[in-house]
Amino acid sequence: MRLTLRNLQAAALAALLLAPPAFNAARAEPGDVGPNTNPTYVKECGSCHFPYQPAFLPARSWQKLMGSLKEHFGENAEVKLADRDNMLAYLVGASADSAANGRSRTLMSRLPTADTPMRVTDILLVGGIHGGFLDPKFKGIPALKSLADCAACHPRAVDGRFGPRNYTVTDESFRVLKGGYELR
Repeated sequence: MRLTLRNLQAAALAALLLAPPAFNAARAEPGDVGPNTNPTYVKECGSCHFPYQPAFLPARSWQKLMGSLKEHFGENAEVKLADRDNMLAYLVGASADSAANGRSRTLMSRLPTADTPMRVTDILLVGGIHGGFLDPKFKGIPALKSLADCAACHPRAVDGRFGPRNYTVTDESFRVLKGGYELR
């Protein structure tokens, strides 16, 4: 590996983002975000994209997202009012700011209080490592259209398991970065 400023920055970011989350064992459970437990949310949102676990975004983000379903990233994603209220209660109740897992606590500790991210990939813990550090240009398998296809690399994503030991990538262009830095 050539020693360059970019490589040092990438290594520092990887160490920061992949470090085991610190948490108070009396107040939090270790581990990942866990599976979705609301079948209405999984059915409605999962029919168009991966149904992200609520513990990836703060309550303010879910409130804003669910309040703007008529213009949901260029699509009309409106649902029945009762379903919307059901999903909103679930998303806010299990959001990152109320979740007890280590990953959500880490996510919230690194999110400025004034930020209201509208995409899970806008979160540093997610988008930073996937978009900024790795900058994937997939040419083979997995053939992704966007970073929103979590299950392509994280086979246990539906179970809410996203740890570094839970991913699979076979595309060499994903692992080998410019400047000679390699993620193996």
